[in-house]
Amino acid sequence: MKTKLAQQKVAMWLAGAAFLMLSGCGGDTTPTPTPTKQQLYLSCGDPVCRGYTAKAGVPLCTTEKEGDSCTTAGTKCDPMNGCNAVYTCAASDPRMMAGGCPISRRKFKTDIQYLDDSGLRSYAAELSKVRLATYKYKTGGPTRLGFIIEDHEPSVSIDSERDMVDLYGYTSMAVAALKLQDQKIAVLEKQLATLQAQLTSKKSKH
Repeated sequence: MKTKLAQQKVAMWLAGAAFLMLSGCGGDTTPTPTPTKQQLYLSCGDPVCRGYTAKAGVPLCTTEKEGDSCTTAGTKCDPMNGCNAVYTCAASDPRMMAGGCPISRRKFKTDIQYLDDSGLRSYAAELSKVRLATYKYKTGGPTRLGFIIEDHEPSVSIDSERDMVDLYGYTSMAVAALKLQDQKIAVLEKQLATLQAQLTSKKSKH
C-alpha cells in the first residue's frame, strides 16, 4: 500500500515538473513576436530625371546605401542622385505599394489589355478636352503651365487620392493621340502618293 502511494506521489511530482517545464516555470507562455525587419529603400524620384535638387528637411546621407538595416520607420536621407530619389526606412518597399512608382515590366502586372483603335480614339478625345492653364502655387514660386484636377476628374491622368497628376497616365494618353495622328498621316500620305501618280500619268499621256 505504501509503495503504491509512493508511486502515485512520484507520478504527480513528475507531472507537475513537466507542466512547469512546458509553461516556462509558470511564466507567460505567449510567444514573443519577431520584430519586423526594416531597411532603407530608394523612393521613386522625379518622373523625369532633371538633375539633383536639394530637399528641405531631408539630411544628406553619409555612408547609407539601399538595403542597409534601419530602426525608425519613415526616416529619410538624401543620397544626392540625379533623379532626386531619397532613402526611406520601411518594412517593405514603398515603390511596390498602391500609389507607388510606375513599374512597366510585365511580371509586375495583371489584366493587361492592349488598346485597339477605339480605345486610342477615346483617350485621344479625352486629351483634346484638357483645359490648359497657367497658375502659381499659394506657397509661392514661378508661373507654371498645366491643368486643374477638378476640371477633369475622374481620369487615368489623375491620382485623386494624392491630389496629383498621374504623369504616367497623362503621358500615355498623349502617346495614344500621337498614334492616331500617325495613322491619319499615313493615310494622307498614301492618298497624296496616289494623286501624284495619277497626275504624272496624265502628264505623260499629253
